[in-house]
Amino acid sequence: MNSAIVIPAKGIGDALLMMIASHRLLQEGYQVKTQHKALEELKEWFPGHEFSSEITDCDLVVVENDNSPKIPELRAKFGEKLSIFYPTYNPQKHLPLSPLDQVFDSEKPMADNIAGAIARLLKSHHISKNNGIVPLAGLTHQAHKNRVLIHPTSSSLDKNWLKKSYLKLAEKLKEKGFEPIFVLSPQEKSEWPEETPIFPTLSDLAKTVYESAFAIGNDSLLGHLASNFHIPTLIIADNPKRMQLWRPGWLPGAVLTPPAWIPHPLRKKYWRHLISPNRVLHHFSTWFKNS
Repeated sequence: MNSAIVIPAKGIGDALLMMIASHRLLQEGYQVKTQHKALEELKEWFPGHEFSSEITDCDLVVVENDNSPKIPELRAKFGEKLSIFYPTYNPQKHLPLSPLDQVFDSEKPMADNIAGAIARLLKSHHISKNNGIVPLAGLTHQAHKNRVLIHPTSSSLDKNWLKKSYLKLAEKLKEKGFEPIFVLSPQEKSEWPEETPIFPTLSDLAKTVYESAFAIGNDSLLGHLASNFHIPTLIIADNPKRMQLWRPGWLPGAVLTPPAWIPHPLRKKYWRHLISPNRVLHHFSTWFKNS
């Protein structure tokens, strides 16, 4: 049996996406290990998959490029066994492409790109975005029809909409009869509403997401996890071009960015102030009716 290691970038959203490659390899008969510590908390959601922190010798290594020193180190160690998945590629910045390397289409979501890349690597015409996630027994999909999960943080402050805007949005959603719930880590909870729940593990969060009706947030884990569960998702972001690649790609999510007529330098600098809670609520309400 051939063996493979899949190495996502650091983000948990990246890990969920790269599980598309892991699951396809597993389905093709590979013995697969995915190297991502956070995914171990979701192990019960991915039956048949192994997660490991070690990189051992194997027949194939698939890594998502993160522009870190580990990429050339992996090339030196594994040579022709290494396939680098490049979300974006710059010949002046990155290693020369090998026959196994894959460069993504910036106009398609990451989920579609990864599904296509692993199919090409396997020389197959069959493309699937299935990443192997299986809901736990006893859960009901979208059981809470008015619950709206709000994820106001992310791995980068540059991607976060204003805190006061999220709080105002939550108030407006309550007035409309929805049940907004902020999704935060224990370290972040003290700065947000007292009733905000704590999710001790990613599995606990996944259970809540699966039974919720909608999700709103920055470009972050929640959007990808909700999309993976076919929960309608609204992402508030700064750059529409970047979001063509990074938008949720299982159930296609809606993306709200500053108006296109605003000059780019102003949009880049003031994007948080150029998206109002009322505009988000309007976008959500329109999307709610069509979901």
